[in-house]
Amino acid sequence: MQHTAGHILCKACELSDPRRLRLNAEIVFPSAFEEWMRLRMVGHGVSGSPRFLASKTVKDYRACADALSRFFGRLRLCEIHPGHIAEYQRGRAACDGSLASWAKPCGSNRIRKEVDLLLRVLRDAGTWGEEEESRFIPLRRTERDVRRALQPDEQERFLSAAGSREEWAVVYCYSVVGIQTTASTYELRSLRLGDVDLSLGTISIRAANAKNQYRVRTIPLVTDEVRKAIEWLLNRASNLGANCREHFLFPARVVRNRYDPKRPMGDTGIYKRWSEVRKAAGVEWLRPYDLRHTAITRMAEAGVPIQVIMSFAGHMTLQMQQHYTAISMASKRSWAEAAWANDSRKIGPRSDYGDQNGYHERKFFRFRA
Repeated sequence: MQHTAGHILCKACELSDPRRLRLNAEIVFPSAFEEWMRLRMVGHGVSGSPRFLASKTVKDYRACADALSRFFGRLRLCEIHPGHIAEYQRGRAACDGSLASWAKPCGSNRIRKEVDLLLRVLRDAGTWGEEEESRFIPLRRTERDVRRALQPDEQERFLSAAGSREEWAVVYCYSVVGIQTTASTYELRSLRLGDVDLSLGTISIRAANAKNQYRVRTIPLVTDEVRKAIEWLLNRASNLGANCREHFLFPARVVRNRYDPKRPMGDTGIYKRWSEVRKAAGVEWLRPYDLRHTAITRMAEAGVPIQVIMSFAGHMTLQMQQHYTAISMASKRSWAEAAWANDSRKIGPRSDYGDQNGYHERKFFRFRA
């Protein structure tokens, strides 16, 4: 069909609108999912980046679809009913091998996410309506516990251990940047050289690398320690072949002693060294993502208002806001008690809330890049 001049009242454009296109209810779920994704890609599947979805979201959707396909793989969309979904939820939670070949049991929040994707596909095919919805019983959402953060003495011990040996230097610099910027593991691994501005003393979290639109932000590099850590990482990236703005600060390792600066480091990029450092520091429970919660906790302990914390860290859940607000209020009470106590020697917060500025001063360990 030909387009009209200026695309005014253009039927060709209307026919290309994904909202007008309905999935074929007679095809099996795996094929329907691929078609569903195709409608959300630039040019309806022509090469290009996702149209409405971030790359991380696409990866997550495909992981959900893989789990769903193990159960619904042979079912046409028109055959799927609430009874199937109830069995899926039960079997997925128990990792029932008689139903599908899942690797391990799954929590309710993950199952909810997978089922939600399935329902979106079914709705787009016109096979899920009010009647099906009335018969469907979703799993109850589980509120996650607040992740564990390093105590001030544990933080000092971990960073001191990381800075004590040259082969652990990347863990030390990664951790310093993580703690003093509140950036998540994915945000750190996705940093490109162009996201770092040493002249302004900032790093920028791009929309493509943020968990959501509220996590897009520019973060100041406040201390000499974090600026020196960034400089060391830039020098390391350069030695590994990163030499333009679009190259990654943490290049991906291809094989031993060979790196690809056009790809970011994966989840296990520093796992070996990280494990060695946390064992040496006696904090074997520590995961890289815990650095973000450690950073926010230090800020809250210093009495930083939650609005300022969120300007650093970006969006967080209401549960997390309440948790850090409580820590911040406890710190403020400690300062007030110290300020108005009769004994002037008590000036300053109690030691259990960390030091005055929220960070420990420490000598930066210099290494060869």
